[in-house]
Amino acid sequence: MSKWIAVFLYVCSGLIAAVSQLLMKKEAGKNRDDRGIRRILHVKVMMAYGLMFSTIFINMIAMRYVPYKYTAVLGTFSYIFVLVLGYLVLKERIGKIRAAGACVILAGIVVFNWG
Repeated sequence: MSKWIAVFLYVCSGLIAAVSQLLMKKEAGKNRDDRGIRRILHVKVMMAYGLMFSTIFINMIAMRYVPYKYTAVLGTFSYIFVLVLGYLVLKERIGKIRAAGACVILAGIVVFNWG
């Protein structure tokens, strides 16, 4: 596997993790009276756990080919994905501090890869 395919997989795993978090947040927002194990046995919750578990496998495969210095930087893409998905799907507001944080993350990625 080439390094660039592995980098793509690693970034995609961040997107999958963000979708998983989105599913969990949507399900947590519902008002349910379920107790115990029945509280987590819902379709969206089970899908979210499955997606999060799949990110572990994708990361394990991708990390075999991605240089170690890139893994920490590429992992920060998931924060951007969560921010964008929250805005698009959940209609969450992006405040000034969140927008500034996202800009700092993106600037850090650019600066890190520039050198």
